[in-house]
Amino acid sequence: MNLLILTSGVGLFSVYGEDGARTILSRARQVASSLPGTSLQVLAPSQTGNLLLSAGPPGALALYAELKTFITRSAIMPDTTCLLIVGDQRVFPSFQTANPVGDRILDPDDFILTDNPYGEFDWQQPSQCVLPPYAVGRIAPGVSDSAADVCGLLDSLIALRQRPTRRTGYVEIASRQWQDASGSVLSMIAPSARVIISPDGRVSASNAAVLDCKFLYCNLHGFVNESAWSGYDNGLSWPVPALTPDAFQTQFVSGTIVFTEACYGLAISGKRTTSSNALSLLSAGAAAVIGSTGLAFGTADIKPQNLVDADVLARSFFLSAINSGHTVGQSLLQARQALRSTAPITDPYLVKTLLEFQLLGDPSYEIF
Repeated sequence: MNLLILTSGVGLFSVYGEDGARTILSRARQVASSLPGTSLQVLAPSQTGNLLLSAGPPGALALYAELKTFITRSAIMPDTTCLLIVGDQRVFPSFQTANPVGDRILDPDDFILTDNPYGEFDWQQPSQCVLPPYAVGRIAPGVSDSAADVCGLLDSLIALRQRPTRRTGYVEIASRQWQDASGSVLSMIAPSARVIISPDGRVSASNAAVLDCKFLYCNLHGFVNESAWSGYDNGLSWPVPALTPDAFQTQFVSGTIVFTEACYGLAISGKRTTSSNALSLLSAGAAAVIGSTGLAFGTADIKPQNLVDADVLARSFFLSAINSGHTVGQSLLQARQALRSTAPITDPYLVKTLLEFQLLGDPSYEIF
């Protein structure tokens, strides 16, 4: 599987300045030259000068139009190439589409952030892009990170591809009220999984070694303005942190593939690395983090055997990923297809799940 690295020259310049942008682009070119089948396409090439700064970086539609022209002219097919965006929302913005779930009491999200439209080139509205044929991933730093930190993420990409960490084992961390549903996602597929149930179980810096695994599955609560993913017990009136950013250490999670069902698990825009589990995982060398940019929906407590929405997506991802030889991106594409078959496309919860679950990391990373 080939990899096309994408970034915005103007976006890099506007965030990191001329020297920082040059440094990042130089390192991205190094990645492209170091890894077989990898190339770099710089959209909105940067130019120096005050005019550029006043104009600001291009929006998602402008970047998409330029990418579509390049993909079409180059005749790049989705079965041969994955797309990797380098940069956060300031550099390379995701698409913002209206939330198909209309009940604002049940779901407070007005909009969904999604990279799906960058992986599909025949849509009229971004909300149509529930099954993009191209696998799309993103590597992003925290909002206060430097150009050197972005280069560090690129260095990790090279290291994981050239010297992959051969981790083994499966870890499941679940909130108690979702324990039964979670057991049908990963532990039924991998019976040897280590299972941690929250709020009794918690992982932080003091016991970070328990996360030494190939696959990490988290079925926990997440909140838009909080860094922790938490457990909940019906006997308590508040969630209890189960995973915090300090839990992720390179010696234990480098090369790990993570699927989190926590609401806002991938709501990383404007976040510092140290205040985001997803960004901390990526910074520590995790191969991939799959999660939701908004409020996520899963299986009802009263019928835990009837998996829906995020639980189906997670289970389908692991079923594909455990078959060695697949890439992370291919496994996520297959999981979306499997979820799509479970409900009508008019189901707003299905549509939201397909749009909001995104990939932080290299979609071309091969799962051994």
